[in-house]
Amino acid sequence: MNRRTRRTWHNKTRRTTRWNRPTTTTRRFNATGRMKNWTPMEINTLKKIYRTNSNVFIAQKLGRTEGSVQYKASSLGLRKSPTYLKQIRNNWA
Repeated sequence: MNRRTRRTWHNKTRRTTRWNRPTTTTRRFNATGRMKNWTPMEINTLKKIYRTNSNVFIAQKLGRTEGSVQYKASSLGLRKSPTYLKQIRNNWA
């Protein structure tokens, strides 16, 4: 086999890297293709209801992903209330 007819592994298969993975549909994009920015109204709502509600409920209410709610709350320094955490721990037992 000479150099012209030899096939290498990268000609046969296409490796999946983080750059050519299919995108997920859970992300919220605006018209420019960027992630949706947090509005002041959404931030105020998050501050009011974060301490006593689950991240899943908040994400559904705001139309965001659970991860974005968790990240934004962490960046704002928000914490769950001790009574909410106690209730969650009792439900697991």
